[in-house]
Amino acid sequence: MKSPASALGEAVGHLVEEAVRKVITDIITPYGLSMGVHRQKISDKVGIKFEIDIPILEGNKIIALIDVKYLRYKKHARDKGSWVVVAHNRLKASYPEIKRRLVILVGPGWTEEAKRMISTSCIDVISVEPELLDSVLSEFGIRFTWDEKDMEIPRISWENFQRLSSDDLERIKERIIEKSEIKEKLMLWFKQHIFCEDPEEKLSLTYICPEAEKTQKLDEFISGREQDFP
Repeated sequence: MKSPASALGEAVGHLVEEAVRKVITDIITPYGLSMGVHRQKISDKVGIKFEIDIPILEGNKIIALIDVKYLRYKKHARDKGSWVVVAHNRLKASYPEIKRRLVILVGPGWTEEAKRMISTSCIDVISVEPELLDSVLSEFGIRFTWDEKDMEIPRISWENFQRLSSDDLERIKERIIEKSEIKEKLMLWFKQHIFCEDPEEKLSLTYICPEAEKTQKLDEFISGREQDFP
């Protein structure tokens, strides 16, 4: 049986993921794109499978990878962050049509070091800060952050969470999206990197790969040169 802390963290992580999926659906549908199977297992070129929360498809081609990753304890940040990097980089190497990769980090366990490790591997990061989640959930009588050794707060919070109605859960998802500005960040991310538009307002994330644009321009240059030769 899961501890109240683990159960609550997993439940809140699922709420954020559901909210993100709804936002992405609204963004990509007018462009004829779709989401792959939820938590789809995708094989790299040697047959190793990696589970991706939200693959973005253009027809049958995977053109973007998006993951929503929840983490409670900082001691696991390096290992979980490394696994994200390995999965995304191996799939990018196996599917060159993938234009961009994004991870939405949720929970108090994500350290600044882990965020930098992911972002400097050319994976974009949107971070939902624990203070924001605490602020939203406190409106419903739930605390989301506590001392690692505290057993009472997570127990009470999990009990209160289980009493929430379906309407309450929808309101929590709406509040998280609103207060975190995830919708606006995702819209700009898709416009700049997937739809190849050039919005007047540039995407500004705390963590974003500084070499990504250089790599894209180099790829475009090489592709153009190849077309010059029969």
